[in-house]
Amino acid sequence: MAWHWNSTERVRLNLEFPAQIYEQMQTVQQRSNAASLTEVLRRSLALYDMLTEHVRRGGGIVLVDRDGKEEKLWIL
Repeated sequence: MAWHWNSTERVRLNLEFPAQIYEQMQTVQQRSNAASLTEVLRRSLALYDMLTEHVRRGGGIVLVDRDGKEEKLWIL
């Protein structure tokens, strides 16, 4: 799916999250220097979309730590 963030067409959502999720979103916002929680959600969705599409096509996702240890990421 191609993302077009600058589209003028908008849909407003009213979301309700548990306080713990809201705090996690704020932490991610600070850590990633995102301008807003909306940007955190946009980036998160774009990343999740890319990962699930990659896995759907038969690919895998591997995380590598600073010591070179690899760990397969299971997202589905």
